[in-house]
Amino acid sequence: MSRSPAMDTLRDLSSALWTIRSNQEAARVLRTTNSLLRCFLFFDICYLISGIALITMALTNQLDHRDRMIMFGGLFGVFASVSALVNSLASHGIRTWRRNFLLPWLAFFLVVLGMLIMHMAHSLYFEQTQWRHVFLFFANIAVFSCWRHMHKQYILMALPRPQEQTIVDVESVVREYLSPVTTMSNPKDLPPKYEEVEELPPQYDATTMETANQEPAVTVAMPEEPSAEGARK
Repeated sequence: MSRSPAMDTLRDLSSALWTIRSNQEAARVLRTTNSLLRCFLFFDICYLISGIALITMALTNQLDHRDRMIMFGGLFGVFASVSALVNSLASHGIRTWRRNFLLPWLAFFLVVLGMLIMHMAHSLYFEQTQWRHVFLFFANIAVFSCWRHMHKQYILMALPRPQEQTIVDVESVVREYLSPVTTMSNPKDLPPKYEEVEELPPQYDATTMETANQEPAVTVAMPEEPSAEGARK
């Protein structure tokens, strides 16, 4: 049973539009992933500086909560180091398009998300609602959104790497698929190519050019005027 050309054209058009949309979506997700990893790396540097500052303040000054400051400084330093490591692995995986390097990032921040949820649930159960619970709630939402985006990037990396984003005119694509194939010209009607011309052009001849430039002299016989005697007669 033969298929109509119109159905084939519509099927090809739908496939082309779906490919364009998928490529643009993958490129958008990739750009967001690169921005997200740079943002996480900035926070890792801030956490590391904070941890070093807490430890330095606790060792140089005689404070009441010296041990707690050293403990929190060490926790900030360890968290920043591990987070920077998984972010670097994820960045390398994005550059080389190898999604296995994203697994440490997904595992580490899944653990962080679980600890944040457990801490917020424990605080809400044993304490009254406070402003820090609002901060914990937005922190959970932010970490979950980032983790979901990276999981989407991990799934998209099973496909080939998207090309550079180009501006695609959908109207021209539709017009190209829907236009009838009647503008094809016959190859026999085309002029010959320069390489296919066998005859050489005529050579320059000086005598021929001089003969052509010489114009024949044209003489015009003027009628004689009648004399005075003939006029009297």
